Amino acid sequence: MSGNWWIPTAGSVTPTPDTQAPTAPSNLTTAVVSSNQINLNWTASTDNVGVAGYQVFRDGTQVGTPTGTTFNDTGLTASTAYSYTVKAVDAAGNLSANSNTATATTSTNPTTGSNLALGKTAVASSVEEAGFEASKATDGNSSTRWASIEGNDNEWIYVDLGSSKSVNRVKLNWEAAYGKSYKIQVSSNSTSWTDVYSTTTGNGAIDDITFTPQNGQYVRVLCSARGTAYGYSLFDFEVYDS
Repeated sequence: MSGNWWIPTAGSVTPTPDTQAPTAPSNLTTAVVSSNQINLNWTASTDNVGVAGYQVFRDGTQVGTPTGTTFNDTGLTASTAYSYTVKAVDAAGNLSANSNTATATTSTNPTTGSNLALGKTAVASSVEEAGFEASKATDGNSSTRWASIEGNDNEWIYVDLGSSKSVNRVKLNWEAAYGKSYKIQVSSNSTSWTDVYSTTTGNGAIDDITFTPQNGQYVRVLCSARGTAYGYSLFDFEVYDS
C-alpha cells in the first residue's frame, strides 16, 4: 500500500520576554578615602539571564554605572555627609530594588602646607628605563615621572624626608599606569614599615589621602596589583605633615 505520509513540523514560538528583575545588591558599605573621595563596595546581585551592571545613586542622583561591585566616588566636598544606594540591571534592562542605604562623611580639608617630599631623595624597586627614575616623582615637575618596569605587580617607591616628621597626608598623581592595590607606609629606618593606609580599589588620577599622624623619616608607596597591563607610574609623590 502506498501513500503520502504527513510529517508535522514545529511551529514558530514567540519567546517570552524577560521581566524578572535581578535581586537587589546587598551589604553596601562605604570607606572614606579623603576630603573628596568615598569608595563603595557591595555584594553582587543574581539574575536568571545575568547582571549587566549597576547604577550607583548619591543622595538620590545617579552618579555611576560600574560593571563590577565597587565604585570610587570622587570630586566630593570636604566635611560633607553623603547617602548611597545601588541598583542592579540585567541584560533585558530590568532594574532591581534598591540596596541597603550606606552613608559616609568626607574628612576635613587638610591644612595647606609644604610638600615635605619636594626635592628629597627617592628610591624605587625598579625603573623602566633612563629618564623615569624615582627622583622624577619628587622633583615638583608634573610632566616628569617615575615608572617601574612593566609587567610586575610587586613594586615600590619611597622618599627620604631627611629627618623624622609627623606625617598625615600623601598625595599621588598617577600617570595612566596606576596602582589598583597599594599601601602607604611610614618608617624611621627604611627597613621596618608601618601601614597607614591601604586600598584594593584604586582607579588612578589623583589620590589625596589623609590618615592618622605617624612619625617617620621615610614614606613608601607599596604596590601589589596594577591597574593596567603596564607597570606603575607617578608624576608626583607628595608628603605633608600634621
